[in-house]
Amino acid sequence: MKQLKNYKEQRDGTLAVIMNDRTSKNEAGVVYVTESVATKDAALDAKMKQVEPKLLGIKMVNYHRSGLRKVWVPYYFLVYNYEVSRNVFFNKSDTFKRKGTVAVVYDVNEMHASHYDLIAEGEIPMVKKNIEQTDGEIMPGGGNAEEVMANAERSIQRQILWKAYKTEGELRQVQAVKFYREAWEITLNYKDRVYKKYAYLDRYGVHNERARGLKARLDNM
Repeated sequence: MKQLKNYKEQRDGTLAVIMNDRTSKNEAGVVYVTESVATKDAALDAKMKQVEPKLLGIKMVNYHRSGLRKVWVPYYFLVYNYEVSRNVFFNKSDTFKRKGTVAVVYDVNEMHASHYDLIAEGEIPMVKKNIEQTDGEIMPGGGNAEEVMANAERSIQRQILWKAYKTEGELRQVQAVKFYREAWEITLNYKDRVYKKYAYLDRYGVHNERARGLKARLDNM
């Protein structure tokens, strides 16, 4: 994918054009995926360290692993230009205005968005892959494209714009790319509960996601 330096930046800080429109499939069976860089063992080890933290060398929770399968998890990379406007506090005759660009990565499996630091990271590196010829199950996701966009925009309004500017704003979508992340789905049991966790094989799964651009999860309110 092109990086941020190839975007056409306007003087107001928004992005006028962000690549051509693209979908997840532009050839038969070909999709966009993040590049896998980790081994199965490394990914599983890193994930289990997250879900089974230790205190003084002792696990705080002990899960029983009852299942393991290779999957491809669907995501969307979404970029919006925004504009906010409101009265200035203590000066109703003045108007506060801001324009900018915001990006989120949307997990279609769990149906939630994460704030993506587009300025610091640029676009998420992706490659094309014929996913029908790979091992692993292609997960369908928990919602359709319309639900994804609506949830993502609601998260941006309430969890980003409102927190930053104390108001919602106007959003204009400038990019939407569906892609997949290769992962091992881990089924864990604790007492009478069953949990599903995902050990991703790309660089976002190997490294701390917060340090690689995927910021705090945006829960729909």
